[in-house]
Amino acid sequence: MQNSSIIRNTSSLFIAQIAGRALAFVLAIMLPRYLEGGFDDLGKYFFALWLAHLLAALMELGLHTPLIREMSADRSKASQMISNALVIRVILSLINFLIILALVKFVYSGEMAPLIYIVGIAEIMNALALMLRCVYRSFERMGYEAIIVLLERLAVFSLGLYVVIRGHGVIGFCWVVLAASILNLVLTLLIMVWKFSRPSFRLLDVKVCVSLLKQALPFALGGALSMVYFRVDGLMLKHMMGVDGNTAMGWYGTGYSFATSLAVIPGAFMGAIFPVMCRMFKSSSAAMNFLYTKSLKLIFMIAIPIAVGVTFLADKIVLILYPIEAQSFTLQDQEALSQILEILIWAGALIFLGLVVSTVLRAANKGRIFMTTMAITVSVNIGSNLVLIPRYGHLGPPISMVISESIFLICGLWYVHRHVCKLSEYGFILKTAFASGFLALGLFVWKYAGFSESIHIVLVVCLAIVAYLAMMLALRGIAREDIAMIKGQYPGIKIGE
Repeated sequence: MQNSSIIRNTSSLFIAQIAGRALAFVLAIMLPRYLEGGFDDLGKYFFALWLAHLLAALMELGLHTPLIREMSADRSKASQMISNALVIRVILSLINFLIILALVKFVYSGEMAPLIYIVGIAEIMNALALMLRCVYRSFERMGYEAIIVLLERLAVFSLGLYVVIRGHGVIGFCWVVLAASILNLVLTLLIMVWKFSRPSFRLLDVKVCVSLLKQALPFALGGALSMVYFRVDGLMLKHMMGVDGNTAMGWYGTGYSFATSLAVIPGAFMGAIFPVMCRMFKSSSAAMNFLYTKSLKLIFMIAIPIAVGVTFLADKIVLILYPIEAQSFTLQDQEALSQILEILIWAGALIFLGLVVSTVLRAANKGRIFMTTMAITVSVNIGSNLVLIPRYGHLGPPISMVISESIFLICGLWYVHRHVCKLSEYGFILKTAFASGFLALGLFVWKYAGFSESIHIVLVVCLAIVAYLAMMLALRGIAREDIAMIKGQYPGIKIGE
């Protein structure tokens, strides 16, 4: 991979995903304004979506990681690998649909039934498309993925908002989600056939299928545990809160959308780094150490100040996005969203860092370790939710996520350091902490010394960014190598084919 490829791929994915997440977040702001049930209806949609995500993850079987790894190492295998993986995925999709039918018949036969049907089928389509796009990533041509992601999100945003404003409710919105997922799958397949490889039943090979499944199994369990972790808290919240479950789910889903939408920053970057890490793990320990250190450093320098800033600005952000004057939101809505956001943003920061660790484990083919770590994390998450939700209600899942993300990060960092690769520098931790502390002090003065009414939040955010960067530069926390890494350049290390 040439040095310019990482920055090109990172930029294209970043632009598309940040635009998509921004559109999704604007929808989360607008939908409760026009849905008849407000956050209650939004909570129903979030529940159907999260349940669909959970089922799709259980059926994914971890195929993406071995697919990308095998096709990155030998691109001539692309047609054979994707053909066999596609057969496996279609069979799993049929099983997924049968599970949806059973759930609707025996568990969710009331008002939730049509939502679960529609969103469940949409998620099956999206999962198929995501697997096919492994070809794009193995060829390091993520620009096509960026275009498709952006078109799909634009369709959901524009048509979804239109049908809701026209009074078609949450069911109408779900139909739009399904239509956009079909568009996603069709475009993904057409571009794959046109530019990269053509699936063929003549390439089917039982040995290849078995090999894929063997490689994928550790990641299948780890990936399934990961999705259980990220979705089970919301499902537990809805069921354990009784009649208030839908509204609580609406609040939590909205706060979660904001906090995790920021994960597009490390997600796009690590997605582009992953194929390179796969090669470097086998060929150069020095390059692997470099990639790990610089990735963790850059993500850390971004995650901590964002968490600090949102903690102090959460109530102001909610007041702007969900004003009582809109006559769709209450003071209770505002207070709940502010509290959730103040906590969840720290979980988001930990997710940033955890993504670096999980990417290294995937590149090093440490699926069993990832699975074990996720099993511990999920157990902590479920156990803490069982304790916290009855006591703290809608604040239980955010607190639980901070606890469990901390466990995952500590375990992951320890294993990577002992068995995979090592950090070549540590000074960035203290420098980032000091600069973030300086940022926190300034925001504290602004918020509690009477300046919050006279200085607009937009100006405060701009000043905060400038102040943090200035402090990092003064501390020499940003080196030339860091800037080179962002540009896809690696001084002293050869990143080749």
